Amino acid sequence: MFFSDKVGIEFQSFSFIHILLFIFVIVGAILIFVFREKIRKYEHERRIMKIIAIIALLWEFGLYAWYIFNGTWEWDQNLPIGLCAFTLYIGIFALYFKKFSLFEIGYFWSWGAIASVLFPDILYSYDRYRFYQFMLGHINFFLMYLYMIFIYKWYPTIRSYKKSAITLILIVAVLLVTGIVTDTNLMFLRESEGTPFEIFEGNGPTVYLVLVMISAAALMLLWYTPIIYINRKQKIKAKIKNK
Repeated sequence: MFFSDKVGIEFQSFSFIHILLFIFVIVGAILIFVFREKIRKYEHERRIMKIIAIIALLWEFGLYAWYIFNGTWEWDQNLPIGLCAFTLYIGIFALYFKKFSLFEIGYFWSWGAIASVLFPDILYSYDRYRFYQFMLGHINFFLMYLYMIFIYKWYPTIRSYKKSAITLILIVAVLLVTGIVTDTNLMFLRESEGTPFEIFEGNGPTVYLVLVMISAAALMLLWYTPIIYINRKQKIKAKIKNK
């Protein structure tokens, strides 16, 4: 029953359990920030982070196992080709191999994790496995990116933003062409299917796609705002030291 794909208790937005998840994210972020120096100096930090990266990967594989277990696997719907999936895998490899070049691309997409927790596209609640797989998976990979900022002191630059945007455009181009050829809606690029992108529908597929891409670029810039503050702060500290 716990692993069933049949909805039991239906998820309610901003219910007690939903708010509890927000608190969990905030507490997790605060703990990483407060103990950042101790964590950074801990001799087994890298070993633990590699284990966490592997667990995150296995946790995601648990989703595909759940689809197969319930006989609901569909290649055009269940392949890991959504923005969150790309962000997760990039984050996992960035953490495991400690690669800034991966982190700086995925960081600008990590807002999707919080968006998914705020507006989850699942009906399952705490009596189903899918609820935990979805919520904890998104919370974990958001905290992974925060961890790399606070512990490794990785701060993306405007060049990072350009690299991330170009990568996203290439992904969108490939998935859009594939979606047209196979008549599928990969990454919701052709229609919203009930996602918040629904507000862009009504003026044809081209206008819809353009508005989706503009909104993505705007969200990426918004996500860069706190990094701008951090980068400026670092430059001021460097100038003071050099005096």
